[in-house]
Amino acid sequence: MAAILARRHGEAGRAAAAGEVRPDTAPGEPVSLADACPGREVTVATPLGGRPYWLVGGPVADVLPDEAPIEAEYAAVLRGARQRFDELSASAGLCHLADGGPGGPLFMDIETCGLSGAMIFLVGLMRYAGGRLVYAQHLARDYAEEAPVLAAFAEALTSAGALVTFNGKSFDMPMIRERSIIHRVELPSADGPPDNRLPPHLDLLHDARRRWKGQLPNCRLQTLESHLCCRARTGDIPGGDIPDAYQQFVRDGDARRLRAICRHNLLDMLTMVQLVCMLLTGCDGDGQ
Repeated sequence: MAAILARRHGEAGRAAAAGEVRPDTAPGEPVSLADACPGREVTVATPLGGRPYWLVGGPVADVLPDEAPIEAEYAAVLRGARQRFDELSASAGLCHLADGGPGGPLFMDIETCGLSGAMIFLVGLMRYAGGRLVYAQHLARDYAEEAPVLAAFAEALTSAGALVTFNGKSFDMPMIRERSIIHRVELPSADGPPDNRLPPHLDLLHDARRRWKGQLPNCRLQTLESHLCCRARTGDIPGGDIPDAYQQFVRDGDARRLRAICRHNLLDMLTMVQLVCMLLTGCDGDGQ
């Protein structure tokens, strides 16, 4: 995956990824995709031949510099997780992460045009590589680019030591399987050959409920984020508004709200990284 990660350059790229509005953009002026979500067009093999899509990515700390300490904490936790793992009564999924290194897990979060059966237009991925947390957001610029986005995810999944999601067993992966069948994109399988085998899947929602149910108002991802990660999002787009925002982008090409969607997706994955650290160390966000 590292070979296709797009790198960002300059303040404009950092501001766009952080969801900030550029000062030279008038309130009513359309924002291009390249300005809102700096990246590049890449082509991936699909059953219908090579197909392009838009790739946004790079080191997380380049676009969210205030969150840079998270990558060092994550690496340290994963390298030493085995030492405390038995004390934590960890789930099988967490045990698998504890047995591996920080570069093994692949964090994933999708954005769709609605509920079951709706198009997947964004597959966000995050992993630790080269001493950095890096992310890759595979973005369909229109409905025809869903197939290459799914194919890119299938390719990335083959090199993952584990897949980490939040509610991914009930939502993300069933959606991906359904849409992949429609496009004839082959996903790794549990009984596939070693180079095309589905990795263990850790759904953090289940571990979060075991750990924090009854202690917090609920175990939704953003509730955990605000209480445990102490992160207050500004300019975030509500999940219910995401389908309409994407469809508007397809209609008129104004990527202003797409920028907020990419930031929303990136922060969701970063929160998952932090939850893994807490679950493997027994510490909450305040270090207790």
